[in-house]
Amino acid sequence: MHRYKLTNPLFLFKIETMIRRFYILICAVFLVACDDGDILTVDLDFDQELGICDDFENSYLIFDTRTDPNESLTLVLPKPQYEDLFLNPTPEGEPVIIDISPTQARFNYRTYNINPDGLLCDVLPNSDLIIREDYPANQGTVEVTVTIEDDDNDGIPNIFEYGPGGIENPKDSDGDGIPDYLDEDDDNDNVKTKFEINDPVGDGNPANNPLDSDGDGIPDYLDEDDDGDGVLTRLEDANGDKNPRNDMANNAAGELVPHYLNPDETTPYDFPGYTNDNTYTKTVRTHFIVKDIDLEILRTDYIDLGTLTTIIEVEQN
Repeated sequence: MHRYKLTNPLFLFKIETMIRRFYILICAVFLVACDDGDILTVDLDFDQELGICDDFENSYLIFDTRTDPNESLTLVLPKPQYEDLFLNPTPEGEPVIIDISPTQARFNYRTYNINPDGLLCDVLPNSDLIIREDYPANQGTVEVTVTIEDDDNDGIPNIFEYGPGGIENPKDSDGDGIPDYLDEDDDNDNVKTKFEINDPVGDGNPANNPLDSDGDGIPDYLDEDDDGDGVLTRLEDANGDKNPRNDMANNAAGELVPHYLNPDETTPYDFPGYTNDNTYTKTVRTHFIVKDIDLEILRTDYIDLGTLTTIIEVEQN
């Protein structure tokens, strides 16, 4: 039996070099396969403008879709537990945290045979829409922030209609029991606030450049008598339709203006049972962030799912 001892330095060097290269290659493959960082095998370039299906009996379905390829990201929340997420703001810096689980939030990435937009809300599944791939998240959380910049949509952001103590001590300029940030007519003169403000700088703060038609130092949106003629604006509504803006006459300069902005028009018009209704729409924006999910094709600690915009009509008498 012959035994060989490798003593050639050049040969030993070649063997060692090959071993090092092989070891480096194995390590690289191992690091990629076992990396705990983000692994993305799908492109999540959705538009982040969310829709909602609220006709399902037991759940809300929030979704974002796209075509080419036909895909969706969906979030299912149980009813009525999370109804408030579409109605009222969350405290600043205090988002609602929801666990992803079979009884709380359910998050899925799906692919389809056709464009799913407009078909996801069908109570009875559409036979034309076929789910090709469905990847549910089994873990993670959903972080939800709800904001309402201008509750009463009167053109003045809430922050400028709160009192010195913030929302806990809101202003009520006309004393009608409705705080200004929820009142579409802050001076109760039947001319909506949004028609009585001036905001040339675009910051939403009417105090910067107030519209003050009679120059009495009281901005029109808080002035019961906008032209200073001694007749309340709400009584300068000649046709009684609760809209003084459409009752017109020529002023001293020959310009056609509403009676309530014309000091030459001083006839009061009062009507039995005349009340000021407060009906308005408010815009609720609900922002969803999905964190720490682990799908078969996607592992990530952060997905900005997007924002759902809800328009609510409010009536206060």
